[in-house]
Amino acid sequence: MVKYQILFLLFLLALIMIPQPASGEIFTESGLVDIPTGNVLKHGILGAGTYIAFPHSSETLRAIGENNAFGNAIAIRLNFGLFDRVGVGLKYLWNEHDAASFIDWTATLKVQLLKEQEVGTIPSVAIGVETLSDRLFSGNSEENENPAAFLAVSKTFNLPRIHQFSGHLGVGTQRFAFGESPIGLFVGLSREFQPAFARGDITMNLEFDGAGVNAGMRYITPSGLQVALGAETLNTPDELRYLAAVSWTNERLVDQINETRGLIKRATELAIEAKRAVSRGSK
Repeated sequence: MVKYQILFLLFLLALIMIPQPASGEIFTESGLVDIPTGNVLKHGILGAGTYIAFPHSSETLRAIGENNAFGNAIAIRLNFGLFDRVGVGLKYLWNEHDAASFIDWTATLKVQLLKEQEVGTIPSVAIGVETLSDRLFSGNSEENENPAAFLAVSKTFNLPRIHQFSGHLGVGTQRFAFGESPIGLFVGLSREFQPAFARGDITMNLEFDGAGVNAGMRYITPSGLQVALGAETLNTPDELRYLAAVSWTNERLVDQINETRGLIKRATELAIEAKRAVSRGSK
């Protein structure tokens, strides 16, 4: 039943015409609202979903007018992890601009150089490339389609009262760049909560991605269904956009399977030890 509900939500959102798509990878399993982190998906873990983005008001959209380079769009994505060190993402985008439609596939690649341990000072460090198409967002097929490269560092801290939270820092090109500069800085904070009433995990994010300040909240159910809400460019009211995303990941399912295997293995070991103890007692 849960699987059918997930498929229905994904299908429903995929049919929505978005007045203005987001600029990067929105609410991915290994990222925040719009920035990458130093983390990658574990081997065999995947996430599939879609997202929508819409302006703060219809007046904002009319004010943009012909300068609106985004048009209407649909985005469906798939991300998966390989070898516990490599993350690969595929995204299908449909964009309508100036009465013309463009359909394109884009891909992202992330490689984790360092992995943070539960106890230690070494952070997670990853490098990656987002092959976002300038043509897709501008409607001009003659523009240069340079990918956005980045390096991201993530570290979890445990402070009094605040308890655990994660900090993220990175540098990147293209969409992360500042003005005329070829590169730019992006930063983010994330905090995870497990309230009893939610029956799942809630993650709060705050970040700066080179274009503005973004904030978001993600709710992850025990079944792996993820629902996220957010807002981009909070510091620029004229460009404010709201975000909504829904996706599903098999991470929780894989964790449950591994936990069950561990329990079975432990039960088998105890049964063997008990049998040996009975054999020694009978002698």
